[in-house]
Amino acid sequence: MVNCHTKSVLYSSLFLFLCACTSSGPKGIQINPNLVIQTRADYEEGARSVDLPQNYSQKNYKRLVLAANFFANKDYKSYETVPVEVLSTMLETELSKLKRFTLVSRHLGQKGKWTEKKFQDLGTTSARDTMRLGKGMNANYGLTGGISSVTEEYDRGSKNELIYIIRVDYQITDFETDEIIEADMAEGRAKRTIFRLPSGKIVGGFSQKDEADAIKQAAMNALKVIANKLGNKLPIGCQVTGIRGTRFGCDKGYEEGFMGKQMVAIYMDDAGIDLPLAVAEASPGAHKTSGKIVAWNDDEDEYIQDMIRQIKANPRFARQNDIYAVSLGMPTPPEWDNNYKD
Repeated sequence: MVNCHTKSVLYSSLFLFLCACTSSGPKGIQINPNLVIQTRADYEEGARSVDLPQNYSQKNYKRLVLAANFFANKDYKSYETVPVEVLSTMLETELSKLKRFTLVSRHLGQKGKWTEKKFQDLGTTSARDTMRLGKGMNANYGLTGGISSVTEEYDRGSKNELIYIIRVDYQITDFETDEIIEADMAEGRAKRTIFRLPSGKIVGGFSQKDEADAIKQAAMNALKVIANKLGNKLPIGCQVTGIRGTRFGCDKGYEEGFMGKQMVAIYMDDAGIDLPLAVAEASPGAHKTSGKIVAWNDDEDEYIQDMIRQIKANPRFARQNDIYAVSLGMPTPPEWDNNYKD
C-alpha cells in the first residue's frame, strides 16, 4: 500500500505537480545522468570504421551565440526554498561556462542593463559615452525550457530516501530558419536521506538548506543532459592545418568554441563529398588545437585508403586540401563535476 501526500514545489511550462510518495520503491535509483560522450578508450583498438556526427555543418565551426530562456507557466505556485527565478538564473549562469556558446543574457543581465540605462538617463554621467540601445548581440540559436519538479519519498526501513527530480522540457531553435532542431526533455535527480517517525514527523537528516542544495543539484544534472545534447546536435569543428605522423593541428581553439580535451573525426571535403579519414583526440589551446590521431578509418573504400596513404606520406597534404576536424560529443565544464554534489 502506498501512502501519498501532495505538495507544490516548482513549476512547469506544461504542468506543475509534486507528489511525495512513501513506499518501498525501486532500489538503486539512478542519480548521475547518462551522457553520450566519446573517449579515447572507445577507439584504442586501432583501425576502425569512422562515422561523422549528425547535423555537422562548416558554417557552425565557430563559437555560436545562444539565448537561453527558462520559465514556468502562469499557474505555478511559489516555493520558498528555490524560486523559479533563482533556478532560471542559475541555469543561465552555468550555461555560460560552456565554451561552445557565447551566452546572451535574457534574465538577470537584462535587469542590470535597464537599471544602468535609467541611471545614465538621470544626466549625472558623461553624455559622450551614454549607453546606446540596439548594439546588443543577436543570437544564432535559442534554448527555451520550462521547469517542473517532483519529489518522491521511499521507505528504506530505518530511514527514508527523498529523490528530488527536476524536469526541463526544452526546444532548440535555429533563429535564421525558425527550425526547431531539437525538442526533448531532460531530467536530473538528487538524493537525500531523512528519518521519519510513524506519525510522519521528520526527526533528522533533513534541513531547508539540504532541500535547496538538492534542488540545485538535480537542476545541474538536468542541465548536463541538455548541454550534452546541445553539443551532439551542434558539433564544433576546425580546418586542419597540418598532419605529421599521428599528430595534427587545426585553426580554432576554446575561444572559438572547443571545450576541453575531446574526440574529433577528421574528414576531407573532396568536391563536396566528405570522406572520413580518422578519429583523433584534440587538446584545444586559446586559438588553435593540436592532438593525436587514435585510429585511421578502416573502410574498404580504395579511394579513402589512397587519401590516408597520401596523408601519411606527405606532411603537406593537409595544407593542400580541405581537411577538417569535427567534435564527437561535447565534454562538460570541470566545475560542473565539482559543484552541487551530495
